[in-house]
Amino acid sequence: EQSAADGNIGRVVVPARVNITFRGNPRGRVVAMPRFLRVIMGDAKAGTNGLANARALWTCSGFTNRGFTDKYPLCPRNSRVTRVLDFPSCWDGQNTDSANHRTHIVFPQADGSCPQGTRAVPQLRLTLSYNLPNQAQAFAVDSFPEQGHDPVTDHGDFVNVMTENLMQRAVNCINRGRRC
Repeated sequence: EQSAADGNIGRVVVPARVNITFRGNPRGRVVAMPRFLRVIMGDAKAGTNGLANARALWTCSGFTNRGFTDKYPLCPRNSRVTRVLDFPSCWDGQNTDSANHRTHIVFPQADGSCPQGTRAVPQLRLTLSYNLPNQAQAFAVDSFPEQGHDPVTDHGDFVNVMTENLMQRAVNCINRGRRC
């Protein structure tokens, strides 16, 4: 009911495929992220807050080198609409959250290195693929009413509930250069 009151119409679209990957840092080894670390990527209110945190990529399977943050793709036949959500991965080494849910863990710099005072942790990448019709306005992000279903408002939240043992296994896998 609330979703309809917010102007969201249609139905929830379930991904045809979901790929969850933890990746390394191109400039060095990663350390384990602490249990209950909270991480956010994107901005559900980027339409009014500005695009500084708009980072989700919209693309089509087979064309992942052509991603957009500000447009929904029209994918050719036999290609899926794909969302790629890369989460920040440079942690301050102390806090599992911060007041704005962002300053305790930030994105790497353009060269892949972590800013001074932070250390690289495994980077979460969510890739979600959907079977959707190749037509304009066939889908949109549910959003706050003032955001107007703008693709820049795509976002994701993550809380690390992995046990320390499981996180260490992921770190060892990444640091050995394997696909994890």
